[in-house]
Amino acid sequence: MPRTPLTPDTTRSSLAPASESWSDDGLILRHAETLRRHGDAVQCRIDPALGHPEAFRIERSGAGVEVVAGGPAGVLYGVQELGLPHSVVDAEGRPDFNLRGAVLMLLGASWAYQSDLSPTVYPWFFDRPFMTRYLDYLFSARLNILVLWSGHLFPHILELPEYPDASQFSPEEIRRNQEQFRWLATEAARRNISILTHFYNIHVTEHLAKALGRQGTADSDATRYVVPDAFVKGYYRTILGRYFAEFPKVGLYICPGESLALEEQQTWFREVVFRAAGDSGKNPLLIIRDWTLDAGFKRALPAMYPNLYSEMKHNDETITSPWPDVRHATWKGVLAGHIVNLHDPADATPYRVGSPRLLGEMVGRWKDAGCFTGAWFYAPQIWIWPHTLDRLPEGQKPLINFERDELWHLLEGRSLWRANRDPAGERAWTAAWLGRKFGHERIGALLTDWYDLTGPILPGLQNLTAVRFGNFFPTAIASVQATVDDLLTYRTCLDDPRPEGPAGLTNQRYYSQPIDAFTLELYRARHDNHPLSDLRSLPVAQLAGELVAGRNGAGFVRPDHLLDLYHEMARQSRDLAQEAVALGGNDPAELRRFLQDSECLLLTVDYYRLKVSAALEKRHFQLTGDKRGLVRFRQLMESSVSCYEELMTTARRFYRSGTPMFHAWTWEKTFAHRVTWDCELQLKWLAGVGF
Repeated sequence: MPRTPLTPDTTRSSLAPASESWSDDGLILRHAETLRRHGDAVQCRIDPALGHPEAFRIERSGAGVEVVAGGPAGVLYGVQELGLPHSVVDAEGRPDFNLRGAVLMLLGASWAYQSDLSPTVYPWFFDRPFMTRYLDYLFSARLNILVLWSGHLFPHILELPEYPDASQFSPEEIRRNQEQFRWLATEAARRNISILTHFYNIHVTEHLAKALGRQGTADSDATRYVVPDAFVKGYYRTILGRYFAEFPKVGLYICPGESLALEEQQTWFREVVFRAAGDSGKNPLLIIRDWTLDAGFKRALPAMYPNLYSEMKHNDETITSPWPDVRHATWKGVLAGHIVNLHDPADATPYRVGSPRLLGEMVGRWKDAGCFTGAWFYAPQIWIWPHTLDRLPEGQKPLINFERDELWHLLEGRSLWRANRDPAGERAWTAAWLGRKFGHERIGALLTDWYDLTGPILPGLQNLTAVRFGNFFPTAIASVQATVDDLLTYRTCLDDPRPEGPAGLTNQRYYSQPIDAFTLELYRARHDNHPLSDLRSLPVAQLAGELVAGRNGAGFVRPDHLLDLYHEMARQSRDLAQEAVALGGNDPAELRRFLQDSECLLLTVDYYRLKVSAALEKRHFQLTGDKRGLVRFRQLMESSVSCYEELMTTARRFYRSGTPMFHAWTWEKTFAHRVTWDCELQLKWLAGVGF
């Protein structure tokens, strides 16, 4: 077969790189050639008529196979599809979402927003075989963005002779970091993955802050600029310009806060960030977070930089519901595109996560909304990535995050390439994949149902209470969502006004969203398929009022009935896990962890059931003065303490914590300062009403 360069026309050719240049297309085509060498000979042809650089189709004629692609990335994906024994994405054509990504954390465990890059702090970053495995994992799902979430990484990966105090590292250490970052960016580019470095405005390193004499009341204050001065403007223009010049296929993911004053945002971005990007001559991809974003700045953005996308969290810092925040609609058509970020899924951890139904519905709703051009997912337990919170026997190697929750990004890639797939087909694909992973076809089917049953529970509890959100408020720990008085006052009726103000400046408050479709289907079946006038659960206080008025809440999702359903879903998941354990498979220890997750979920739901039932009894008395329910109220409160203690004891056997977030409460702290405290508070209230 002749070996001629692959050119962007409709001429047939073998797959060979056009040159050894460092261009994005050259890197991609060289990787496609490497993949092709391991398989059968494949003809490739670029046809711009496909209308998308990643689009491709595979044409077979007799013994011949040809990949027809819209660009080099399409060639790469087509060759990959032919070479995989079991395709992850399993679809040709063009993607439904142009930007499809994952996130890694390079941010210190404090509020100082530092990113001290070294083999001691981030050993995984410097482990090339390990990172190659991870990039191949992302590539298998056709993800094309990798966000490095950081505070102020730049001086640790750039040589800055003009600013010798910018980093505490030696010149040799900085060159080491730079070489590794360049390797990562290059290897990512070979796989059609762009690196986006995230940073907050405006921070400097602790080392530079000390050299500048910027002592504040705390170290974090010294590193933050609320109002930029001439020095920090020049400093950032230098580092951003050098960043674009040094590395292939990189861009920026920018947060306007968490320090920069709202009134300073527009000037800062125009004179510093956007100017540096424009002066680079590369037109790099920039994505700006809708987080502490000034309204006037938002209106000015369309005219400030061409290759600019907006981004906003799906439902703030939780999953909560597959329905996206209504504020996303305000970004439709404003910039070059809009990204939805499935931020740190704190209301899905520490348990295993990967429901094809839940993730499929979520991405389908993004597609149907018509305002999203891309999305990325945080990895579960990202604050301790690449490890997990699982407790393991002494001497056993820790679990790897993207192997334990491997389905997370694989299902993301499937859905973002082709949304709204047939649910039965997705279930079959997931079951087959899990069957191969655990070496037993039946185990694959059991665990697929397990994921679908457990996936909605913790987000559903968060959605039901809707007290607070945040990656340091995990539902599994129940540190803020489940005191009786909060349950009665944070959500009072379905018509409660939504919190107003810029995202990130609503005092960590959120609002309830519709329940996922699978749970609603199960709920309707349990309650005679009554039509529902609202897809959200009734607030506890509103249900109490309905019951006092002699109405039984028909036509609404009752929170007590929903909790009964979640209990049944958790119980069924335990039965499925027990059956999977009995079958053995090739990883009995991991199968037992599915059973452990179910046991913890059951206790978590039981605790919420007790607190919601207690809240209903209290509000009933407040509305009627009838003390007959107060005996049960006391029993429920006392039972909630013993239930949480059992949850804490059980979960501690299996997990080091309920969340990896450094600021989050532990089960023990919650037990002392929320659970027992709330019980004592309510018993004092009982005494005060003469009971």
